[in-house]
Amino acid sequence: MTHRFPVRYVTYDDEHWKLLKNLRRKAVNLMEALRRRNLFSLTYGSIVRGDVKLTSDVDVFIPDVIPSHDIELALTSAGYNIISREVIQATPSYVVKGYIYVDELTSVSFPLIPMRSEEEMFYSLAGKSTLDELIGDVRKPGINKELMLIVPTEEGHYEFAIERSIEEAAKILSVDPNVLRKRVYVLRRRKEIGRTGVYRSILLQPEESFESVLKKLIDASPSLRRRLKEYG
Repeated sequence: MTHRFPVRYVTYDDEHWKLLKNLRRKAVNLMEALRRRNLFSLTYGSIVRGDVKLTSDVDVFIPDVIPSHDIELALTSAGYNIISREVIQATPSYVVKGYIYVDELTSVSFPLIPMRSEEEMFYSLAGKSTLDELIGDVRKPGINKELMLIVPTEEGHYEFAIERSIEEAAKILSVDPNVLRKRVYVLRRRKEIGRTGVYRSILLQPEESFESVLKKLIDASPSLRRRLKEYG
């Protein structure tokens, strides 16, 4: 394929393919544990695209609002040890999510309130896969934290800065260019400002549930109450 802008081709060595396989297997095991309890999940990020590192997270995401007890039961029944639980909200207007960690780099996350369409799109832009797609060894293009579009190839991937060609990146990702421009702006702002932490990060105590913490947040937050009134 001929490009009118700089493109970098990356060839994976045997160690890279082995790491990718191992990380994907971790995600598959988690997602299978959830599916045995009839819980649908996705995974997203570098293990979907292929550009993994030794420090890459394994992120499994449940897109629906469901009782957190069902998720915890699915994991513990499959033999997972839950090491911590956390409620996170990136910004005052962003969705409140729960995170269940089974090790420092492996988590299951889920929304505690209904998500907006633009919040759901984050996962598509990063590259997301279903369990069956992971098992079928499917890889998908997506945007990494450096605002590079990663496009899988048989040998590895090629990448380019999405700001070089929003139109081509949008075509590859099957999204509206204007939606992608908005997302790039948000990511660029975060990169320029630097990561100073999320708006809310609450580590749950053993006796607390995600829902009880959410209720306290709603009681104390007019913006959350307005959002729930608008989105249900």
